[in-house]
Amino acid sequence: MEEPFLQRGEELISGTTTWQRSQLTVELKKVCLLAAPMATVTISQYLLPVISIMVAGHNGELQLSGVALATSFTNVSGFSIMWGLVGALETLCGQAYGAKQYEKIGTYTYAAIASNIPICFLISILWIYIDKLLIFLGQDPDISRVADSYAFWLIPALFGQAVAIPLNRFLMTQGLVLPLLYAAVATLLFYIPVCWTLVSVFGLGSNGAALAISMSFWFYALILACYVRFSSSCEKTRGFVSDDFVSCVKQFFHYGVPSAAMLCLEWWLFELLILCSGLLPNPKLETSVLSICLTTETLHYVIANGVAAAVSTRVSNNLGAENLQVARLSVMAGLCLWLIESICFSTLLFTCRNIIGYAFNNSKEVVDYVADLSPLLCLSFILDGFTAVLNGVARGSGWQHIGAWNNVVAYYLVGAPVGVYLAFSWGFNGKGLWCGVVVGSAVQATILAIVTGSMNWKEQAEKARKRIVSSENRLA
Repeated sequence: MEEPFLQRGEELISGTTTWQRSQLTVELKKVCLLAAPMATVTISQYLLPVISIMVAGHNGELQLSGVALATSFTNVSGFSIMWGLVGALETLCGQAYGAKQYEKIGTYTYAAIASNIPICFLISILWIYIDKLLIFLGQDPDISRVADSYAFWLIPALFGQAVAIPLNRFLMTQGLVLPLLYAAVATLLFYIPVCWTLVSVFGLGSNGAALAISMSFWFYALILACYVRFSSSCEKTRGFVSDDFVSCVKQFFHYGVPSAAMLCLEWWLFELLILCSGLLPNPKLETSVLSICLTTETLHYVIANGVAAAVSTRVSNNLGAENLQVARLSVMAGLCLWLIESICFSTLLFTCRNIIGYAFNNSKEVVDYVADLSPLLCLSFILDGFTAVLNGVARGSGWQHIGAWNNVVAYYLVGAPVGVYLAFSWGFNGKGLWCGVVVGSAVQATILAIVTGSMNWKEQAEKARKRIVSSENRLA
C-alpha cells in the first residue's frame, strides 16, 4: 500500500533539487523492496528446467540432447507465450490498483486465466506431435523421440503456468511480493526431492524430471491460489465482477498480444542464434560456446527482469493514481538500479572471463573462446539490463505495441542481418552472430530511450484513467 505522504498527493511541483533527491531516494527504496524478491522469484523458476537438463545429462548424451531440444522447443512454442500474454496484467491490474478500482483487479486476473486455458489446449496438440515435427525439420529421430516424451510430460506444467502466472501478476501489481518469494522458494525446495524421487527411485529418467516440473508448477499455483483466497491482503481485490468479464477478456488480449510479441520476438531471436551456430564451420565448438554465452546472459537477464517487474508495478500504480512525478521517479530509480547491477555483473564477468567457461566445459578451446567473447557478453549485460527496465516501463504504461514493433526493427531488420553477415560473409563465426545481438540490443535500447524520454506522462495518466474507470469499459 502507498504510504500516507504519497496518498496525500504527488502533484507535479517545482520543488528544489533537495526535494527531488529525497523523493528519488524514497522511490529507490520502494523499487528495491520490490525488485529483490522478484529477482529471487524469477531465478527460482528459471532453475527448474536448468536442474532438469543437469539431471538428464547424467543419464547419457541422448537424454541430454533430447531434453535440451525439448526445453528449447517448449520455451519457444509455449512458455514464452504464457509469460508474454500476462504482460497485459501489468498494465491493467497495476493501473486499476493505483486508481483504487480494486474489484477490477480480480476480474482481470480471472479473465487472463480463462483466456490462457484454451490457448494451452492448442499448444498441447503441437507438443504431442513434436517428434514428427522435429524429424520433418531434419533432427535425429532418436533425439526427437526423447524430446517428444519429455514435452508430453510437460503439458501439465503448461496448464499450471496458465493459472500461476496471472496469480503472480495479481499479487505483484499490488506490491505483495513476499508471498511470491516464499512460494517460489518453497516450490524449488519441493521440486528437488520430487525430481530425485521420480528419476532415481522410480527410474523414470528425464520423463521424471519433466513430471516433477509439472507437479512443481501446480504446487506453485496452489500456494498462490490459497493465498489469494484466504489472505486478508487480497480481500478487496479477489472479487469477481461478471458484468465486466467479457470487456476484461477483450482488454487482456488487446494488451496481451503485443506484450507476448514483445517478449517472444526477443526470446526467439536467441533460439535462432543457436540454430545458426550449427551452420558454421566447427559447429560443435560454436554451438557449445554460444550456448554457454546464452545461459550466462539468461542468468543475468532474470535478475534484470526483477528490476523491470518492480518498475512496471510502480509506474502502473502511479499512473493509475495520477501520481505523475512519482511515476517518472520510478523510471529513474529503475535506471539507477540497472546502472549499479550492470556494472557489478559486467565487472565480475570480465574479471572471471578466463575461468567462467570451466563452469560448463573442461575443454580449453571452449574456455578460451568464451573468454574471447566475454567483452561482447559484458556489453550485452549492460544493454539488456537497460532495455529490460524500459520494457517494464512499456508494460506499466500500456504501450506494449511500440515495444513489439521496436523488437521487429531492432532484432529482425537490423541485428539478425548484421549478425548473419558478419558470421558467414566476414568469417567472424560465433563472434559475428553475437555482434548482431549486441547491435540489435543497441538499436532496441536507443528507440526505447527516445520513446520513454519523450513520453507525455499526463497523457499516459489520462489514458490509464479512461482504460480503467470508463463506465463503458472501452479499449484505450
